[in-house]
This record gives sequence, C-alpha cells and structure tokens, in this order.
Amino acid sequence: MSDKNKLDDFWSIDKLVPKKKSNMQSFSSAVKTSELSFGKEENHGSADERKLNFSAYMTEGASAESYTYSPRSNKLIKHVTVHPTADRFDFYGTFRKAALIYFDYKCDKCEFVPFYSYMPQYTHMTTEQKKYYFFWRDMIRRGKYIKTDYSYVYLYAYEILNLPDKISREEGLDLLVKVWKTYRDQLPVLDNNFTAWIEDYCLLYELDFPKDELAPFTFNIVSKSTLKEFYVSDVSSMKEATGSLLAYLSDYDWRGGKYVSADSSDAYAKHMEGAMERVLSRLFSDKEITSGETSVIRRNAFPGSLCTHLVKKVLEIEYYPIADTTAVRCAVTAAVKYTENKLRAALGVKSRLAVKDLPDEYRAEIDGYFTSIFDRINRERRRAQMPEYEKLYDAEDSSVSIEDAIRIERSSWRVTEDLVRGTEAELEFLSEKNSPPAHIEDDIAGVKTDPGNSAVSRSGENSYGLNDGELEFLGAICAQNEKDAKEIAARTVGDVMAIVESINEKFSDNFGDVIIEPTELFFAIIDDYKEEITEWIRENTK
Repeated sequence: MSDKNKLDDFWSIDKLVPKKKSNMQSFSSAVKTSELSFGKEENHGSADERKLNFSAYMTEGASAESYTYSPRSNKLIKHVTVHPTADRFDFYGTFRKAALIYFDYKCDKCEFVPFYSYMPQYTHMTTEQKKYYFFWRDMIRRGKYIKTDYSYVYLYAYEILNLPDKISREEGLDLLVKVWKTYRDQLPVLDNNFTAWIEDYCLLYELDFPKDELAPFTFNIVSKSTLKEFYVSDVSSMKEATGSLLAYLSDYDWRGGKYVSADSSDAYAKHMEGAMERVLSRLFSDKEITSGETSVIRRNAFPGSLCTHLVKKVLEIEYYPIADTTAVRCAVTAAVKYTENKLRAALGVKSRLAVKDLPDEYRAEIDGYFTSIFDRINRERRRAQMPEYEKLYDAEDSSVSIEDAIRIERSSWRVTEDLVRGTEAELEFLSEKNSPPAHIEDDIAGVKTDPGNSAVSRSGENSYGLNDGELEFLGAICAQNEKDAKEIAARTVGDVMAIVESINEKFSDNFGDVIIEPTELFFAIIDDYKEEITEWIRENTK
C-alpha cells in the first residue's frame, strides 16, 4: 500500500472502529414444510418453489405506462387514467408468491377458529387457523357461506386483488361482491373497505357497476364512498338508482323520520321512491349532467389493502359532481320533505315538516303521483262501503275474448232486429190514432225546456256534498279572508267551528282526509291540499 493510501486511511472512521460480530439472524418468511402437513395435502411443487425471500425486489411484468379510458355505462365519470405506482420496491411480493402456492390448497372440515390480524397474511396464522381458512375458502368457492371472521374475509379479498392472472376480472368482481353481500350484516365494518375496493376494481379493470347485486344496500353504502358518482351513476334505470340518489342528493334522511315505524317502513320506502323517481327524472332531464365543470380525484387503488406492484396503481378520476351546487341539494331535500308530508297525511298525522324552496315543477310531480294513489284508495274505499247488492252492478273483471266479442255482437244484432220490428208495428198503430191531447204536448215541452225542472237542473250540491254556504265559506278560507268567513258562518250555521267540522267530515268521507286545520289566528287550508282545493272551488263556482 502506498504512503498516500495509508495517509487516506488515517481519516477513515470505518478503519478505526473495531469489527463486531452480529448476533442477528436473517429473517425468512419461507413456508415451513411442517406447516403444510395438515389435512389432505396436495402436491404444491418442490421445496425450492416454496421458499419466499423477504428481500425487496423489482416488480416483474408490471406496466410502466399510464393509459386513459372513458367508462361505458357511467355518465357521471368522464375519464379514468391509470398510472403505475411511484414506489420502486415491492415489499408485499412475498404475499403474492405464497398466494400462488396456496391457491389450490384444501383442507378437511374443521371447527371454526377466530383469527384477527390488522393486515392478515399466511404467516400470521397458526396451524389451526390455516386449516379453517382453507376449509372456509373451499366452501366459499362451492357457494356455501359458513361462519367466518373479519381477517379471513380480508385475506380472501387480498388473494383476489393480488392474483389477476389466476382469477379473471369478471370472476374476481363476482367473488368480491358475493362475499361482501353475504357477510356485511354479520361483519358491518366490511362496508368501510369494500365500498372503495369495489369502486377501484371496476374502474381499474373497466367493469360495469354491479347494480343488481348491490341494489339492496346501495342506499346504505353510498354515504361511505369518496366517489359517490360511482354508485349513483346509472340514471338510465332511475327506478333502481332512486334510493342511492336520495342518499347522495338530499340533506334530509327520510328513513330516520319520526313516523317511520317497522310496520310502515316498506310502504314509506315504496311511495317515497315512487314519488321521488318522478322528481329525479325531471331533475336529470332538465339539467344536462355532463355539462359544466368537472372535478378530479386522485388516489391509490384499493386503499387499506395489501397490494403487490402488479395491482398497486394510482387512479386519476375526472367526474361531474352533480351535488356540489346548493340549489340542487336544496331542491331535492325540499322534495323529500314534501313527499314525507304527503305520507304523514295519508297516515292521519297532522305534524308537517317545513318545506322551503321547492320548485313548482317538482311539487306538481309529487302531487301527480299521490293524486293517482289517493284516487285509487278512494275508489276502493267507496266500493267497500257499498251495499252488497250495488256491487253486483259492477262490470265483471274478465279477460278479453274474441269469441265472446263475436257472440255478443251477433246477439246484439238479433235484439236490434226485434226492436226494429216492434217499433215499426207501434208506428203503424199510432198512425191510425188521433194526435195526443194538447195538455200532454205541453207537459212534454215543459220537461224539455223548463230550467227549473229537477230532471235537468243542478242539484245545488257538488261532488263532496257541500251546500252553497259551505262552498262560499271554503272560498273565503282559501282566499285567507277571515272577516268574510266569519260572516258566512254566522249567516248560515251561526258557528265557525260547526261549519269547519261539517266541511272536514264531508271531505274525510269522500276525499280521504280533512282539509281545514286551525292556525294561531284562525283557520286555513292544509298546505298539501291548498292548490288542489283552490282549483276545485274555481271549477265549482263558475
């Protein structure tokens, strides 16, 4: 060594520090052969193939290029760009190697063993836990969903996410959805992770949103999503999307309403979604949802999961945020409250929610829905109150028959021929007689022309049975003319309360609800019915 090199070594700290022997043993996550001896073992390759080195390695076969596409069935998502991960090393590559080894492994039936791990892997399980996992997974693959634990489900999901070369994208989505759908009631925390994982799986592999499978609980999970446009995108089938759209667009959750009981929840949901389907259809037809500014969200795919570089991507999603405008949220919220007021009225509840800023066209859509419902209910109620003999006069409910139509037509022609022959004979007889007396001709003319004749004149009462005084009083109430209303009541029945009760009783019998309610100062038409009653009064006072 030259003098110069010796001089340089003088300043080297490494040369001055004495060497120490390391007591640390190298870590290896290799699967032990003894751990594979339980159950009916299958051949899984040589021991060399089962060696899993912990050292980080560069991903093999991972795409290093970004690409962009537009979803086919999602109108609210404009573009999706898939970027490769910026991480250089893959510290979970060992999991993928183990998953490939264990992919076809099975085990005989065994008892359930609880298992918990924050991010479960094969090396975290005991022998008994592995036995149960492989038995449970085999049952799942056969379509049998037996008892499980959170960590078993997450480990199963990690396998699906990390083995796209073993499990096709369509099959992977189906497996993820089914295991989530089956166990979410038993393991409710699954919603927190699977909500995002299903989004990312569909967006990463260009798959359609599985609306039919998730429809029963889309309403519940949309609030957990950071990209709600994914779950409410299917406006082409508004009926199926109504529940999730309401959860997204409305600030008022009708499901927690004071009068929604276990007995009435199904009816509430049916008519709430039925009425709001009309409103939302109007909203999406009036507002071009694919116009205006877009927003962009960028995130790692499958957050909170164990991912190798093969599936660890970054998603950049450009979408149309339909609920960012205050006007849309206010309008939909008001429509939901107005619909609930209709439902409360149907239940006989007088309490009403305050409704503000409800567009007239949305009010008309909701009124139209409930008018058809109430008309049907009133018809059924009137029929139920009919005497039995009157029901016999109703037309029979039968299907159309061509043969019956021909038979009826032939029969009617025979009757016509008989009538014609009888009329001809009668005319021939009358022609031989004198004309009727003059007083008879006058009587006939009177029936035809006298405007006061009871056969043709108005009865003096309308379809709800109100007399002239009650109709006049109701008009004053609609006009909010307290003075006139009191004068009319005093002139007719002498008491305001008596005339209000009479009108409410008649409307309750024929309309299905009372229409006048007390206020702090006087009386007024219930807001839900004011427009309809005002129009009805106008028609009956012409």
